[in-house]
Amino acid sequence: MRYLIKNGSIIDPAQRVATVGDVLVADGKVERLFEIADRVEEQHVLGSDVAIIDAHGAVVAPGFTDLHAYLRQPGEEHKETIASGTLAAAHGGFTTVCAMPTEHPTHDTAATVRLVQELARSEGHVHVDVVGALTVGREGRVLADLAELAEAGCIAFSDGDRALSDAALMRHALTYAAALGLPVMSLCQEPRLSAGWAMHEGAVSTRLGLPGFPAAAEEALIARDIALAELTGAHLHICQVSTAGGVALIRAARARGVHVTAEVSPHHLTLTDRWVLGNLAAHDPAPQAPARQRSRRNPHPELGLPSWLDPTRLPPYDPATRVCPPLRTEEDVEALADGLRDGTIDAIATGHSPQSRVEKECEYGLAAPGISSLETALALALSLVHRGEMDMVDLVARLTEGPAQVLGRSPATLRPGARADIVIFDPDAAWTVDATRFVSRGQNTPLHGQRLKGQVMLTMAGGNIVFRRDGFGVPEAAPEP
Repeated sequence: MRYLIKNGSIIDPAQRVATVGDVLVADGKVERLFEIADRVEEQHVLGSDVAIIDAHGAVVAPGFTDLHAYLRQPGEEHKETIASGTLAAAHGGFTTVCAMPTEHPTHDTAATVRLVQELARSEGHVHVDVVGALTVGREGRVLADLAELAEAGCIAFSDGDRALSDAALMRHALTYAAALGLPVMSLCQEPRLSAGWAMHEGAVSTRLGLPGFPAAAEEALIARDIALAELTGAHLHICQVSTAGGVALIRAARARGVHVTAEVSPHHLTLTDRWVLGNLAAHDPAPQAPARQRSRRNPHPELGLPSWLDPTRLPPYDPATRVCPPLRTEEDVEALADGLRDGTIDAIATGHSPQSRVEKECEYGLAAPGISSLETALALALSLVHRGEMDMVDLVARLTEGPAQVLGRSPATLRPGARADIVIFDPDAAWTVDATRFVSRGQNTPLHGQRLKGQVMLTMAGGNIVFRRDGFGVPEAAPEP
């Protein structure tokens, strides 16, 4: 099938292209990019077998890569499957998903890795890369056979949402991974400092009487892992950075040449610990914020919509707000946005972690941390663009070029000959989140009922349309004479 995507605002960070034009797709690859000046020639190239996709008013970009998602299969299919998770990814504009190791069985043997790969080939809607477990059973005691996992096709190593507390073992892991030329992905959480946590430790946790996860618990392990990466020369990737201090540590390490990369989630870029207060926040206002922060709450007069999401729509102690690492403060959110802008943070990664209703609908501190975020990630990230805090091209780069650089591969691109992994999104489309309509099996999100701006309209993986919203892009029939 051949497709001509017409009239789109084309953004391709890998080629440093930002223009208006058309993209021709044939045989699963990008065949040609036509700018406006090329359209006379375009008529001679096209045949009668080309399906037109009208992308007027939308952005056409390379498909996004998600460095951090839990697809749960095999072993936890009641939370998510590869089929449902990759379909959710397609709805979110992601054409490549890195599957993090989960529970039983975890990705600690070549057999399990190959099972995930086979399921992805037969049931997946987008491409799936597998992240191998760092330790056997993710128990943090014995290193997994990393060479075997690399040979099976793993693109990195991680114990997922479990921090490796043994510093000596982490040193050996980094040394081993460096010899294989693959990164170690570390979620930094010092277990003794964060034991029994329910949310971020601060004024809000004190107000609610919940045990806290201090910023220092994250920063202590980031500092340790950076020191070990510097010692071993390994590539360290920090997952789900959430604190201002963590950003500062990564920035300083990169300045002195340590091979450290980092990611941030859309929810850590936009939501704060005050979401745990829910409607109590309406009666417990935050201290006066700096002018820059206050400006983020100004309304969009052209839409009549707030530019900042409203936590007071939630009840207090809503378990949907419990994520790992926890939602932090306004100052942390600002520092994360700064780090994303200046390149300290390489990529936006969803941290998609679907949970069942049983594991979420319980006492706050007992609820499983996690958020279903593949289908809302783009809209949350676009809030930075709508508030004038980030350029659209740079945002797309953090969803395409940045993740590719972390993985040491060429980024998705619209260059002729490249695989046709393409997303088309309308950055101005306003919509209300309805978690009951998620295609992900996980409906755990604090964004249910919130009004967002920006929506994926079509996703193409390998030249095949894997998601299309409401007949988007079908040209209107010409009126009869």
